[in-house]
Amino acid sequence: MNRTIVIGDLHGCFEEALDLLDRIGPSKDDRIIFAGDLVDRGPMPRACVELAMQYECVLGNHEEKHVQQRKRPLRDLLPDHARTRAELGDEHLSYFASLPLTIALPEHGAVVAHAGAFPGVAMTEQDRYHLLHVQCVRPPERKSFWPSKAPVGYSFWATQWAGPERVIFGHTVLDKPFVGEHAVGLDTGCAHGGPLTAIVLPDWKLVSVHSRQPRTKTARVAAYEVMPGVRCFS
Repeated sequence: MNRTIVIGDLHGCFEEALDLLDRIGPSKDDRIIFAGDLVDRGPMPRACVELAMQYECVLGNHEEKHVQQRKRPLRDLLPDHARTRAELGDEHLSYFASLPLTIALPEHGAVVAHAGAFPGVAMTEQDRYHLLHVQCVRPPERKSFWPSKAPVGYSFWATQWAGPERVIFGHTVLDKPFVGEHAVGLDTGCAHGGPLTAIVLPDWKLVSVHSRQPRTKTARVAAYEVMPGVRCFS
């Protein structure tokens, strides 16, 4: 049976991506999808992009930012973004601009979106802003907040999302992968020293490998519970 393998945010962690693929052992008939945010933070952003270019990927907010700033000189970028940009060519930025916001997996009743989806809105009607940035919301208000900055009454989108698709997402750095009825969170903070995580369909099996990066963000207590038993770093 052919498998679909969805891999969480790489953020420059190319060696871990190879470790993860080696552990999963994909065949030539398996489908591999990256959940966006290939670049920045980790040591090998260009290699991560060129790996993803061999398979499928949704647009992440970090790729979006590089497309938006492609004409700005390096001196005007944040240091981490400037480091990434210095490694990328026009072909990589054009690749970012070509990436879809979602990849539907109807055979699995699922969809891949970098950040998630706004509750109560069909996937075909989602705003670009929410697909790339959504975290804590209070419908019908459209603004999204980081968990650490969310006003009273706001809660993580995945606790409100009722499907019908099961959304496979990254973006929010979790202290462990989350597999719920309607949402699956895969960003476990590899660039910060946490594992790199994938989910393998149709069995919905989680596979992780250890990070080669020093523990930074994920060494701190995850103070914000975004789903029952799951905390995020914000």
